[in-house]
Amino acid sequence: MSLKTFHTRAAQSLAGLRQVPARIAARIFRVDQALALEMHAWISQAVSGPLPETFMHGNAAPCFALISIAARKPTVFWGALAAIPALPLLLGLRWI
Repeated sequence: MSLKTFHTRAAQSLAGLRQVPARIAARIFRVDQALALEMHAWISQAVSGPLPETFMHGNAAPCFALISIAARKPTVFWGALAAIPALPLLLGLRWI
């Protein structure tokens, strides 16, 4: 395997990892994954223009909020995702 191929695969893997929060938010709020990735791209570009209308209606609004939290404060996002399944476990341990 050449160094160029290795670098290309590593770049593709990194790009895929950066899209994970958008994919998770799309599953949680049952939004089209393409729309969630578009939201993620819009936040990543840091455009100072108006917010697109498709991001403000229905389940897209909370999905956009979660993606923006994941982009701006990733530790809060990942900590919250870890805390959700841990809460019943911690409550169970307290009563034992």
